[in-house]
Amino acid sequence: MASTRPTQLSSPPSPSYLPTEILLHIFAFCVAPDESNNEAFTALHIVRISHVCHVWRDISLAYPPFWSNIAFKTPFLATTMLERSKPTPIVIRANLTPGGGQIDDASYRIRCMFKAVSRALRSSDRAKEIDLRSGPSKHLAKAFDDIRPTTSQLEYLSLRGYGDNLRSTVFDVPSSIFSHCQLPLQTLILERCHVIPSSLVRHCTHLSHLELRSVTAFSIGDIVTIFRHASLSLQSIILDSVPLHAGVVEETTQIVLPHLSLLHLNAIHGDSHAHNIFFLLHFITIPPTASLVLQFLILGSTRQIPVPIINTLGRHFSAGEPIRSLIVFQANLHKRRGLRIQGWTRATLPRFFYADDALSPNIDLHFVWEEEDDNSLIERILPEFASVGPLHAVQMLTIARVSVLSVAAMDVLLLMLPSVREVCVHGSAALRALYGLELNGNPVNRAPPLARLRELRSLTIHEASFRNGETQDVGLRALCDRLDELSARGYGVTELIVCYSDASRQDMEELAKHVREFLWDGSMNGTSCVPVPPQLDLVPSNGRS
Repeated sequence: MASTRPTQLSSPPSPSYLPTEILLHIFAFCVAPDESNNEAFTALHIVRISHVCHVWRDISLAYPPFWSNIAFKTPFLATTMLERSKPTPIVIRANLTPGGGQIDDASYRIRCMFKAVSRALRSSDRAKEIDLRSGPSKHLAKAFDDIRPTTSQLEYLSLRGYGDNLRSTVFDVPSSIFSHCQLPLQTLILERCHVIPSSLVRHCTHLSHLELRSVTAFSIGDIVTIFRHASLSLQSIILDSVPLHAGVVEETTQIVLPHLSLLHLNAIHGDSHAHNIFFLLHFITIPPTASLVLQFLILGSTRQIPVPIINTLGRHFSAGEPIRSLIVFQANLHKRRGLRIQGWTRATLPRFFYADDALSPNIDLHFVWEEEDDNSLIERILPEFASVGPLHAVQMLTIARVSVLSVAAMDVLLLMLPSVREVCVHGSAALRALYGLELNGNPVNRAPPLARLRELRSLTIHEASFRNGETQDVGLRALCDRLDELSARGYGVTELIVCYSDASRQDMEELAKHVREFLWDGSMNGTSCVPVPPQLDLVPSNGRS
């Protein structure tokens, strides 16, 4: 007779019996702080791990990298972590004025934070990363004075100020920080501070990331010199609202940056010195694979784009992969009207404007102009942009929430894009301009822009209006006519999608007669599927025929 005794299951192994190598891998996940958190690292979970059992405690105490991310939000731990991390490199990250600057600079919390950070900075010989963020404080001078490395392995240096005024200088960075020894910097980030440029240059030989935001005292010559020193290692450059002064450039030969993947130049404030940032384009050669982010304010009565930008874009387009996808949309930046054009070298542009998984564009241009007439902005910019070409390979175009758009402006845009196969428009303004209705509602007396798109196969419409109260909008009839005209010429739209638009079921039934495939989803007056026109003899499936 078989035994009825229940099988005894072995209990899972105790954490203390795990191999040390496995435990160290687990501990490694606890070393790095949350990158999205601007506050200081707490390290409380590291302390909890060391209290699980005596084996874990012995292993963690004997493993210096476990303690290398010095905690300052709990300042009493900083001294302990500094001792336990020896002799490994340490990471010093801290918001020196936590609470967004709302706490009194003389408060106990602020004084404890500075005291703990200063103690760590006195070990700057071991610092691999220093990342300090601060509002105005009288304690900063003492903290900076504690950075006195006699030898250095510092690869990452970030000094960022913050406060109420986005452009004001928060603190001065003393040159003494850079005078003690050579710093092997790979990343340098300075924000809203004052630095003497000459003290930085010799530390930039191995620089891979340079980021300056609202940093004063630099000239064009200073930046060019840094580019020249780091030409073989620079991978990303971000210069945002840096008021560059005219300066002597020692050499006029082009600086080749073979490994550059991102160039971001931003001068939207209208200051003439900030505008000088674009003249750096004269001195550098950008790889065709690099992404360009150029944001600027159009200045002066002539309303011209800064001269180096168009030439640079032309060279960039002709040397690299052709732009295959475009998105054009309006944006307000610091209450200034703007137009943004983004381009991808792949035809992967999402149909929906706000797509979190969208790839970074190869080009990203943001034109800003303080004028009342939005349409004038667009009509002046697009011809300039058209001259940089070639954009003949663009297959996907999205026009997203451009509030005012004339037929003439749409004509200019589509003339640049003869190969477009998919168009997505957000809002009635872009849709009406596409099928040839002027701003006053009258049709143009020439071929509408839509007629130019001989390769068009898919049209997606978001947030448009096909109704004026109980009355059908005249644009619906115009759209149907345009679709019929394209079909009669042998290159009609085969797919039409309407989403989140003011339309009735009858409107959409009428529109569905003019295309092969139709989808109506998320409309304000219902989400029902549109019946398939009988003459097409197709089987409906989930609203798509």
